[in-house]
Amino acid sequence: MNDINACFVSYRHTKDRDAHGFVKAFVRQLKRQLMWLLPSAPIFFDEEGLKVGDSFNAELAYQLCRSASMVMFFSPLHFDLRHPYCALEYRAMLRLEKQRLGAAVVDLRNKGLIFPVVFRGVECLPSEIVSTRHYENFNHVVCESDFKKRDCQARIKELANQIYLRYVALNNAGVFENMNCRQFSFEDEMEISAWLTQVSQIRSFDMPLRGTP
Repeated sequence: MNDINACFVSYRHTKDRDAHGFVKAFVRQLKRQLMWLLPSAPIFFDEEGLKVGDSFNAELAYQLCRSASMVMFFSPLHFDLRHPYCALEYRAMLRLEKQRLGAAVVDLRNKGLIFPVVFRGVECLPSEIVSTRHYENFNHVVCESDFKKRDCQARIKELANQIYLRYVALNNAGVFENMNCRQFSFEDEMEISAWLTQVSQIRSFDMPLRGTP
């Protein structure tokens, strides 16, 4: 079981260092809390991006399959028409959730494997998530150090505990035995285009070049 991730952190990669810093600050605190519960189970967090030559879809799908749950660090462009990787990750975990919770995991009845953590844009969270899952709202976080405050620490601690409970229940049910994650893959982008159009409330666009109308 040492090769199973406690969770997979899904977040929208941007070129903004400040925005990336918030995600790193959150993950840092989550790791601290999980170390007390699952010291040998890592968090998969693609902090620097995959390296040149890596098969992007294959590696992310593999790591997601090897994860007991997924933490979705949500901002308004999480489900973006032009950058669909977060959508592919979410849809893939929905498939894994259905498969794994359908394996008679009694301890996880009425529970899910996806943890939405809303950093910005709670009004953009798709209705299918709002109506079916509890989510954490960190909209009040205004600087990275806020994640160290007592309120945030308590909520991150509880999140770590829920991740731990999923990990243990799936392990005890034998869900991870004989699992071939190299065969797991994302859907084709065209397959999710209609769904993504419905849930993507903000259409991304290119900024005009300076001096152009």
